[in-house]
Amino acid sequence: MKLLGALGAGLLATTVLLGFALGGPDPFASPATIVVAIVAALTVYGLAATLVLRRRLPCRGAFALVLVIAVVARVILAVQPPALSDDIYRYVWDGRVQAAGVNPYRHAPESPALAQLRDVEIYENVNRKFAPTIYPPAAQALFRSSYAVHPDSVVWTKLVFVGVDVLGILLLGLLLRRSGRPPERAVLYAWHPLALIEVGHSGHVDVAAVTLLLGTLLLLGRKRAVAAGVALAAAVLVKFYALTVLPALLAGSRRAALRLVGALVAAAGLAYLPFLEVGTRVLGYLPGYLEEEGFDSGSRFYALRVTGLEGATAAALYQAFGAALLGLVAIAVWRRGARAEGAALLLLVTLLVATPAYPWYALLPLALLPFASPRVLAAGSILAGTILLLYVQQKAPGNPEWPLHVVWGGSSLALGIAGLSALRARLPRGRVAHAS
Repeated sequence: MKLLGALGAGLLATTVLLGFALGGPDPFASPATIVVAIVAALTVYGLAATLVLRRRLPCRGAFALVLVIAVVARVILAVQPPALSDDIYRYVWDGRVQAAGVNPYRHAPESPALAQLRDVEIYENVNRKFAPTIYPPAAQALFRSSYAVHPDSVVWTKLVFVGVDVLGILLLGLLLRRSGRPPERAVLYAWHPLALIEVGHSGHVDVAAVTLLLGTLLLLGRKRAVAAGVALAAAVLVKFYALTVLPALLAGSRRAALRLVGALVAAAGLAYLPFLEVGTRVLGYLPGYLEEEGFDSGSRFYALRVTGLEGATAAALYQAFGAALLGLVAIAVWRRGARAEGAALLLLVTLLVATPAYPWYALLPLALLPFASPRVLAAGSILAGTILLLYVQQKAPGNPEWPLHVVWGGSSLALGIAGLSALRARLPRGRVAHAS
């Protein structure tokens, strides 16, 4: 317990260092300081993770300590202006638009119809002013609720998200206890620098999808399939990619699976009803975002980027391959029936196929790593531990390519080795010897 407390103090010290590095006037003009701060935080985190994975701590207060350090670290970063992403300003703007009684999918921020809502602090920092919101209904409900707590405040909105994350960590601890694992294993998510930065510093709404997905798993464990379907629908309507986990949740009773899917579809339909006055525009900027991010051209995908392939044909073939791979993993996960571990694997494969440009997409699989097998845990830890380097690729002078190779090349290699190792372990000994 004393060692965990010392590591917690070290994590807070490195969090202050992270805040200092991110608070400079141009933090990525020379990214070495930020990289050093991230490595320092990851080192402390790695020691704490190793401690809780290798032995069960005898003190019942270990989980409480994990939670307290996690909250303080997030708050340290939450009070600072966001330096890595401006998404939080769009969240506040969407809350303001809804508070004014306007459908957030109807108008882009620069529309004359919203001229009376503009200001310097929020509107001027909103990204993609030419486009209506991209965020689905459950995210919009959170934006509206956050706005009601404290209007027009980036800091208070981030603090609301920290509160959502605290609930998620509590659910994670409860799930771990119910699965026979020590609840302090939640440190794998709670103290990770990725979570500290993306929840505390940037305030990304993905954290709500994390909490809702953990709630879904808890409800399924209690055999409440309908409630689980509603919770999963809410998670998907925060971030669409949360739907990837569905095959892992369908294992077991066919009746329960049908009830879950029925509740998921019904809840999603009901959530969209208040916004359907705009017709197909209810999808917001999603189609434009997919085009902007290079999903049509293939420029988004790391595998095509390093091989020099590009164009619609290459992108279509790659997407077909990715869908087939994900389908095979989904079947294997469904047959095995390990919900949390299967969901973690599905999310990891999805990210490694899609190779998104932004680190916060890794929050969902990070939250499920405490349930993962050693092979999946190793691959997921490599991804989570390196993905913050994507900021260096985006923001450092010259946009260096090496972070992409470290993040996507290294993580894909790790997961591939894990997959081959698992396959080899399943083969009969005679076949393994013959293959060798």
